[in-house]
Amino acid sequence: MLQHIRKLFDQIGRGESVEVRPEKDVRMISAALMAEIATADQKIDDRERSTLLQLLMSHYQLDQETAQAMVERALSERNEATSLYEFTQTVNDHFSERDKYLLVKQMWQVAFADGEIDAFEEHLIRRVAELIYLPHGLFTRARAEARDTDLPDRDQ
Repeated sequence: MLQHIRKLFDQIGRGESVEVRPEKDVRMISAALMAEIATADQKIDDRERSTLLQLLMSHYQLDQETAQAMVERALSERNEATSLYEFTQTVNDHFSERDKYLLVKQMWQVAFADGEIDAFEEHLIRRVAELIYLPHGLFTRARAEARDTDLPDRDQ
């Protein structure tokens, strides 16, 4: 999936027309990074999947069908990913500091959804935050706010 996203941005950079608009790619990058968190512990809990879906719907104002398709695509194509750098480079190129903060917060929300933070989840979020140059203060704030967020599916 990373290779596909990179190819699309390369085409855009060369002025080639592509069927997918750039903001769709940004949405897929967000979905893919959150899907990585949801599957970091080698299993995906229904609460994590539901949280991922809810976050995409609310943040990008997507209908449920579109968000569900993005989640399924992100989950099915995650094995094609070669490195975080390709994702994070696009984030650095297209996200403001506020958008980066919100992405990290959303990653934490997915991680907290099942009631436990796996060491792999925490490591991955820390690594992404470092690669997108999110200041440590914003990283810790994102974690605290995500932990305190009352998600409907968290207590199921």
